[in-house]
Amino acid sequence: MITDVAIVGYGWAARMHARAAVANGLQVLAVAGPNQAKRQAFIDEYCSGAVSCESVDQVLAQTAPGLVVIASPNANHFPQASACVMAGTHVLVEKPITTRLGDAQELYRLAREQGVSVSVGHMWRYHDQVVALRDRVSRGELGRVVRTHGYGVHAKWGPSGWFTELEKSGGGALIDMGIHAIDTARFVLGDPLPVRVQASIGVGCFREDLRVDDDGLLIIDWNNGVRSLVEFGWWQSRLEGLEAETEVVGALEAAQIWPNFRMFPAEYEHCSLAMYQHQLADVISSCAAGRASRVSIDIGIIALQIVEEAYAAARMTHQPTRHIRTWEPRWHESH
Repeated sequence: MITDVAIVGYGWAARMHARAAVANGLQVLAVAGPNQAKRQAFIDEYCSGAVSCESVDQVLAQTAPGLVVIASPNANHFPQASACVMAGTHVLVEKPITTRLGDAQELYRLAREQGVSVSVGHMWRYHDQVVALRDRVSRGELGRVVRTHGYGVHAKWGPSGWFTELEKSGGGALIDMGIHAIDTARFVLGDPLPVRVQASIGVGCFREDLRVDDDGLLIIDWNNGVRSLVEFGWWQSRLEGLEAETEVVGALEAAQIWPNFRMFPAEYEHCSLAMYQHQLADVISSCAAGRASRVSIDIGIIALQIVEEAYAAARMTHQPTRHIRTWEPRWHESH
C-alpha cells in the first residue's frame, strides 16, 4: 500500500492535496516547483521535512514516492505526468488532465504500457451530496431524466496569473470551472457518453482585459437521450449555483445538489477537505488493487474531449455544433 506522496505545485489545489495527505496519515516526501521561496513556505506550513525540489525529474531522482500529485499550471500536466509514468510512478493529476486531447490519449497509452495508474482530480465525484443525488437518479426516484442544468461560475471574482494565459492554461473559464460542471453532470447521470456538443463562448465579456473566455453556455447531448446545459464564467454579476451545482429534471420530479446555498452560513466550506481525502484514499486503494479509481484517466479524457469540442464548436460561427466520436477507454485490455 502507498504510504507517501510527492506534490508538484504550491497553489490552492496543492494545499488541499497536502492537507488531505496529512489527514489520511500519508507522508509528503517532496514538493516541487520552480520558485524556491514558495516551495519552502509551502513545506513549512503543510509538510515539514519534505524535500524541496525544482522539478519532477529531481523528485523522481532523489525520492521514491508511491504517488505523485500534480497541481501545476495546466500546460505542465502532460510532460510532468509522462515523466512519472515512464519512471513507473502512479499519478494523480489535477484537472484538466492535459490541455490537448491528443496529449491525454498519449498519456493513456503510456500508462497502459508501463502498467501505471493515472487518475484525474475531478474531486466532486467524492462529495457526499453529489453522490446522494447520483444515487437518487440511479434508483429512479426522479423518473426518466430529461435534462440537467449545471454551473461552473465565479461571481464577483476570477483568477489571475497563469490561469488567464492561454499558453499555460489551455483556455479560460470553461477549462477551469465549466469542466467541473460537465463532469459532475456526467457522474450524476451514471457516466453516459457524449454524442453532440453545442457552445456559445465569450471572451472579455465581464473583464475587457481578458484574452481567454470568461462567459459561456454549452449543451451536451448524451447517448442515453439526456441533455445537459452548463453555464460557466468568471467575474459574473450574479450567482445562480455553486461550483459544480447540478439540477436534474426528471419526468416525475426535479432535484439539485445545493438548492438552499444562499442560506449557508458564512463559515461554510464548499470545496471541502473531506472530498479531497476521499479522492486520495480511493486513488491509493485503486493503485494497490490494480483497478480503476472513480476518477480514472478515461474520466479525465472524456471531460477534456467535451471541453475541446465546445471550444471548436464556438469558433464555427455558422455551425456551432460538434458531433462527437467519443474516445473509448480500453481498460479491459490491461486489467
